[in-house]
Amino acid sequence: MSANLKLPKAYKTFLMLALVIGPFFWLSFTEDGQWRTDLALMGLLGKPEFNAALDAFDSRLTEAKLRETFPKLEFQCAVGANPFGNRLCGAEIGAFNQIPAVSVTLFFQDDRLRATKVVYRRAYHDMVRRWVDQRVGARQTNPLATPVPAQEEGVIAHPVADGLLLMREGELTDDDEPALIWLSQAVIAAD
Repeated sequence: MSANLKLPKAYKTFLMLALVIGPFFWLSFTEDGQWRTDLALMGLLGKPEFNAALDAFDSRLTEAKLRETFPKLEFQCAVGANPFGNRLCGAEIGAFNQIPAVSVTLFFQDDRLRATKVVYRRAYHDMVRRWVDQRVGARQTNPLATPVPAQEEGVIAHPVADGLLLMREGELTDDDEPALIWLSQAVIAAD
């Protein structure tokens, strides 16, 4: 007796559609799929990653050390007064610690780092918030951490070893820039 092992045509058609549409749906309509798609596109477009522990930055970092640590970043620098020093360097990036991002700007006073600003993609604001909470959320009770100065409503300030990490709290409006900022203790003390 022989068994009929042939699959019905409707079943094969449905299976083929599921194999084609399923991954497309996942990549296009789920948060995880969009995140992976954005990271892959940034890599294909040649945008470098900026994998930095901003919470560990300190004002002893120099431009030379940062260029050595992140050699793939093509920094464009300018001399002139800015809110955090007298020199700044910026570069386009594709990701910040595996989170799709746009750019990084480093602010220097002479050759010493005073602040860093990472602009990320608006859709990943919650992911950046989770990254900050995981990295520094538990350290808020550290007596050696920078005291948190008075802050504007809607701004989160996390103390770190040499300064603060700042970002917007809650949903971003169209006027809010999706950015994570590290300010050194030297900048905070100067205010």
